[in-house]
Order: sequence, then structure tokens, then C-alpha cells
Amino acid sequence: MSRLTVLLLPVLLLVACGHSPDRDDGAAPAKTAAPEAVSAPGPGAYDPRPAALPFRLDVTVSSDVSRALDAAGAQLTVEADYFGNARRGEALVDLGREERLISVRNQSITLAGRFDAGQVAREVSGDPRVKVSAGVARSAGPAVYCTEFEEALPIAVETGGFIHCELLSE
Repeated sequence: MSRLTVLLLPVLLLVACGHSPDRDDGAAPAKTAAPEAVSAPGPGAYDPRPAALPFRLDVTVSSDVSRALDAAGAQLTVEADYFGNARRGEALVDLGREERLISVRNQSITLAGRFDAGQVAREVSGDPRVKVSAGVARSAGPAVYCTEFEEALPIAVETGGFIHCELLSE
């Protein structure tokens, strides 16, 4: 009998606290005006979701490059282009660009790896990618050839990248 009482007591409390159908809704306080509707973004609009996957890039230069660029007073420009393969079609989706001016010496730099994760989720198939190149910052000066680095951004974070520069002519 006590088990039955323990089981029925919560049911009775729920029933007693429920809505009464004979309640006079006219006595209820008047409702306030509905809040203004929040406009939803248009079909092409979205909220950007900034993301960053910083990675290390090792830059090496030959002694000839170092000597020639020091004599010309020039620096190296490192450019990173972030992109991805489009979900539809063969086109690439541009996710941004980063540019750094660096001194002419062997060094490791950290690139920010910033992109819009919302754009990647909507438009890109697979991981975002990065392509890094380097060159002489001024148009007048020695001709320098630098290798390029291209990889999926998550892999670049894990392994880092490498670029080497050689002098072509002074």
C-alpha cells in the first residue's frame, strides 16, 4: 500500500498544478505587444567565423642572395595565399592572403593562417590550403629564385613549411 501511495502522490501533485479549463482568461493581465521581429540575414549573407591555423615557415637564403640583397638594400617579401577547392566546379575559392616583409637571412617565421571557417564550411570541399612564395621586395635589384611551398593548412600546421632562395643574376 505504501508503494502505491508513493507512486500516486507525484501524479496527484502534477494534476493539481495543471491548467484548469474553467479559468477566466479575461481576468488575466493583457499581453504586451509582441517583440519586434529580428530580421534574418538575406540568402547571400552570413556571419563570418574567423579561424586561424598558424604555422612555421623556414626560409633559407644562399650566401650569394644575402650578399646581393644587402648591397642593394632590398628585403624579401613572403606571400601566403589561402584557398580551397570549390564544392561545385573546378574553380578555387579565395580565402585570403597574407604578406610579410622579412630581412635577408636564414630564419623561421610564423604565418597567421587566418581564414573564414564559415566560408570554408559553405564553399570548400576538403581542407583549406596554403601556397607560400617569396621574392625580392623591390622591383629594382638582383634576380632571385625562391622555391614555393603548398600544402593543406592542417598539414602545414603539423609539419611546417620550407622555402629556399638562390641568386639568378645581380
